[in-house]
Amino acid sequence: MNYKKVYPVEVLQGFTESSMFVLMLYDPIGDLKVPVMIGEHEAEMIILEQEQKESRRPMTYQLIVSIMDAYALTLKKVRIDKFEEGLFYATLVMSDGFNEKEIDARASDAVVLALHQSVDIEMAEEVLKDTGFTPQENDLAIGNPLSGGDNLEDLEAELKRLEENEEYEKAAEVMKKIEILKKVERGE
Repeated sequence: MNYKKVYPVEVLQGFTESSMFVLMLYDPIGDLKVPVMIGEHEAEMIILEQEQKESRRPMTYQLIVSIMDAYALTLKKVRIDKFEEGLFYATLVMSDGFNEKEIDARASDAVVLALHQSVDIEMAEEVLKDTGFTPQENDLAIGNPLSGGDNLEDLEAELKRLEENEEYEKAAEVMKKIEILKKVERGE
């Protein structure tokens, strides 16, 4: 099975239920976005991790990382392998230094762990093809940090302007976009 790297770019409030959220994954090479329905708790964990904020007590993913550390396990990557009956199926690829193991996981939990451990998130090309859509120019209206024809130079100028005007929330969004574009340029 062939995989492509995807990036979690935003978490949106669900349109039908207030307790549902949508995690948008983005494939910059194929220019596809994939919406993944997640719950409120999962959305909170992803946002905490994206914003690199600490929780007062360990969240579930932080507990898993503590257990991994105690047993010298390393998360190598996260794969989203299939989409069936409205659910995404993910796999954690773990290593003890000698052997690799694959562990079944919910996509939202896998994404949080990948963010926390700074590892790649890969999606099966077939899943991308079946669930992805091409972003539209008006995606900026819903806060998509990757839409539009931005280039790195323009984004860095925008970041400087926002910082000078003390618009730190918007600057953080632009900074995320810059980081993703730099990763894409480096082929990461």
